[in-house]
Amino acid sequence: MLKVLMLRARLKPLNEELETLTRAAEGFKTREAELAADIDAAQTDDERSVVENAVAAFDAEVSENESRSAELRTQIEAIEAEIRTAENSAESARRSATPPADHEREVNTMVFNTRAKMFGSTAEAQQAFVDREDVKEFLQRFRGFREQKRSISGIELGIPTVFMDILRPEIVSQSKLLSRIYCKPLAGKARQNVAGAVPEAVWTEAVGTLNEMDIVFTQLEMDGYKAGGYIAIPNSDLEDDNDLELAATIYESLSAGIALAIDKAIVYGTGAKMPVGFVTRLAATAQPAWWGSNQGEFTDLHNSHVLRLNIATVDTVSGFFRPLLSALGKAEPKYSDGKLTWIMNRTTHMDILTHALGVDASAAILAGMNNTMPIIGGDIVELEFMADKDIAGGYLSLERWVERSGATVASSDIPMFIQDQTVFKITARYDGKPARGEGFVICNYGNLEPTTSVPFGTDYANTRLNTLIVTAAAGSEVGATVLTVTGAVTNNPKLVYLAKATPKGIKIGDTVGKEWAALTSSTTAITAEAGTPITVVELDKDKKVISVGSVVSVPKTT
Repeated sequence: MLKVLMLRARLKPLNEELETLTRAAEGFKTREAELAADIDAAQTDDERSVVENAVAAFDAEVSENESRSAELRTQIEAIEAEIRTAENSAESARRSATPPADHEREVNTMVFNTRAKMFGSTAEAQQAFVDREDVKEFLQRFRGFREQKRSISGIELGIPTVFMDILRPEIVSQSKLLSRIYCKPLAGKARQNVAGAVPEAVWTEAVGTLNEMDIVFTQLEMDGYKAGGYIAIPNSDLEDDNDLELAATIYESLSAGIALAIDKAIVYGTGAKMPVGFVTRLAATAQPAWWGSNQGEFTDLHNSHVLRLNIATVDTVSGFFRPLLSALGKAEPKYSDGKLTWIMNRTTHMDILTHALGVDASAAILAGMNNTMPIIGGDIVELEFMADKDIAGGYLSLERWVERSGATVASSDIPMFIQDQTVFKITARYDGKPARGEGFVICNYGNLEPTTSVPFGTDYANTRLNTLIVTAAAGSEVGATVLTVTGAVTNNPKLVYLAKATPKGIKIGDTVGKEWAALTSSTTAITAEAGTPITVVELDKDKKVISVGSVVSVPKTT
């Protein structure tokens, strides 16, 4: 039954979050005793200041844990009650119906049960889902794409709203950051109002006239950019009549791909055909092009919130954590939900825990188990695109995103024909930007400038193939031709050539085979008969074609 399917999809992340909070609460008594000991042991003002900050962070964490746990229990109980009611109704209906006798339905039921964890539902609910007219039509058309034996020619297939309703929670689950920011589904161009500084009330006589309090609102303008890519599905899955197996394959692949793109954009999104990441906002030294006309006054934060520390080799706990605490404390909680998140790669995470061992081994181990920042507090999220010793984050609820309704897929079996797979592309639309840059910070504690931009996947599909200017001249040896190449995209281009009949249909983003040889402009001697076509391409960092040019050989004859 679809209702149960949706309820269990909502229940899964709530249970996981409650379990995490329960584990954290189990360690509070130990940390409380340790902090009490630290208070007694503190001798200097600096030591007392560090302990006081740790106590304040601990109290806030305990309060937040208790409040959120109570809220989750209430939500879980309500959803479980709805599930019990719905399942009882479904069971009664099932018993009154004639059970299916055909072998195909029995096999399907076994597969349904193996997918129960993914869909969070009983077999009956899963069957009801794939039996929906809109879902069945979607899956049939999805299979129908395999009949194409050519490249895509504008054929697209809309994903049903009910399927997207299932995908959205899974995207949130697989994304490590999307659940931590503010993201709202919207259609069309949108604007979000953001309150400015809180006005101060004015004291006056009890019977005096009240002064006006001015609240200034700014606006974040939201557009819609696509996050997309492709998935390769074995043709055996498409040939199988098992709708649930196919739906599950689509479900897993699409959600994982979109989740990865989202996480990267939340941190480093450039604002060019994608959302603006909070690190990009911090690194801006002047009002950028993506700054809205009603967004308020731009503030330069690159000196105050992009920080370089030289503490990686410091052995003492206070010598390491005191400047780190001061740096990360630059993130201001105004207008946020008060929840801290720190983003780093796994190497950095382990290094932080190593430094924390000097405080107390059990406390450091507990922090590692709970993925919390030692002393400072806040959740740690590991993302491998982060540079070593870079820590970025703050109050992620101040990163405001919108999700556009709907998504589409299209397909072709040309790219992976030999592997007997059909390729499906997926697109989903988002936009967003930080509502308040002061709520974030990035620092590197290894005495390096923090990384403020990372490479994203190259948008070959919407970039024109560059044309190289290639000229040929006789080489210094008999039979040799030397090419001079200009007009490349990069300053020190990586060039390769092929001296034979001109290849057909070279496109931007293509890869070249081993028969292509390296070329140095004005240097490489090419041996080829006079008039032989020579094609030259420029490759980018991913060894994909970005430029092409051609000429015919003019070898030295004597």
